[in-house]
Amino acid sequence: MARMRTIKQTVLHIKLTDPDTAVTEWWLRSMLKTDKLKHHMAGNKYLIDIDYLEEYLKNPPEEEKQEVEYGILRKVNG
Repeated sequence: MARMRTIKQTVLHIKLTDPDTAVTEWWLRSMLKTDKLKHHMAGNKYLIDIDYLEEYLKNPPEEEKQEVEYGILRKVNG
């Protein structure tokens, strides 16, 4: 069974296992809002699988870099 926790419970769990962690509620919330981490919603609460988060932190996916081509006109979205 998955070990699901809220944001505050997740940060508390991480801080208990690693007191010097750099993971904060703000970072975790921003990762969830941008859909960079898998999560479930229970009403208006984010639920995070602790095991998945630990695996994500051990092996983060590589982000795709967007190459900027200089000297070429591009469409401005706005």
